[in-house]
Amino acid sequence: MIKLIAVDMDGTLLQSNNQIGEETKEVLKKADQFGIKIVPASGRPLPGVVPYMEDLGIIGQDNYAVLYNGGLVQSVSGKVLISHQFDYAEFKKMLSIQEQNPGINLHFMRKHDYVTLDRLISTQMAKMSAVSATPFVVKDFAEIPRDFTFIKAEFTGEEDKLDQLGQQFTPDFKQNYNVARSDPKIWEINKKDASKGNAVHELAQKLNIKDNEVMIFGDQGNDMSMFEVADFNKVAMGNAIDAIKDKADFVTKSNDEAGIAYAINKLIFEKAEKR
Repeated sequence: MIKLIAVDMDGTLLQSNNQIGEETKEVLKKADQFGIKIVPASGRPLPGVVPYMEDLGIIGQDNYAVLYNGGLVQSVSGKVLISHQFDYAEFKKMLSIQEQNPGINLHFMRKHDYVTLDRLISTQMAKMSAVSATPFVVKDFAEIPRDFTFIKAEFTGEEDKLDQLGQQFTPDFKQNYNVARSDPKIWEINKKDASKGNAVHELAQKLNIKDNEVMIFGDQGNDMSMFEVADFNKVAMGNAIDAIKDKADFVTKSNDEAGIAYAINKLIFEKAEKR
C-alpha cells in the first residue's frame, strides 16, 4: 500500500505553463484525503513550492517538501527536519571552478535567498529567481563572511558551455559531491548525502513509512537518486530522459497529459478497487 508520493516539480507535477493541471490536482487531492502524504521533491526552495501546495490544499505542519534536491527538508509551514550545508572552504572551491570557465554564472542557494558574486545575471538565473519566489543578493567577495554556509550551488549558462563544464567534474569531485544536471543550462551541486532519493528515504523513515510504501515521479537527472532506491515504486514521466525511463517500474504519460493522475489512478486507485 502506498503511503507517500514524492513528485518532482518542473517537468513532472507542473505542466509547460508552470501550473498544475486540473486532472492532476483532483487526483492528488483524492490521494491526500486517503491519507497518502504528497511530498514535492524539488530543486526549488520552500517559497517556490508553497503556492502549489496551497493550490492543492495540502499545507501545515504535517505536510512536507524535499527542497534544494534534498539539501533541505521542511514542513510546508517552514519547520526544518533535515539539512545538509556547505561551508566557506567549499564556497571558495565552487568559485575556483567558475573562474576556470568564463561565461558561466554561479549562485549559492540559501534558505531565504540566492547569493552571487556575478554582476551580470543571466536570463536563466533571473527566471529561476522568479519561479522560486526567491531574491538574488549580489555581493563582493570581501562581503562573504568566514562562517558563510549554503545549501546548494548552481552553475548556469549556455548549453555548450555547460557541456564543457560537465566534462571537468572529475571522478573525485563526483565522489565527494552530488552532481546533477536538471536542465541543459543548469548543473546543480549538493553535499554528498543531499539527494532527493536520500531525503525522501529519510523523511519516510521519520514518518514510519517503508521504502516499498513510497511512490516517486520524475523526469530529469536530478531525479535519478530517487530512481536508484531499490524499493521505491518508480514512475517516469512520458517526457523523461531515457536514463530515468530505464530505471522506472512504470512509464506514464507526459506532464502535459496528466501523467501523474494517469499513473496514480492506474497503480493505486484501480488496484484498490479490485481488492
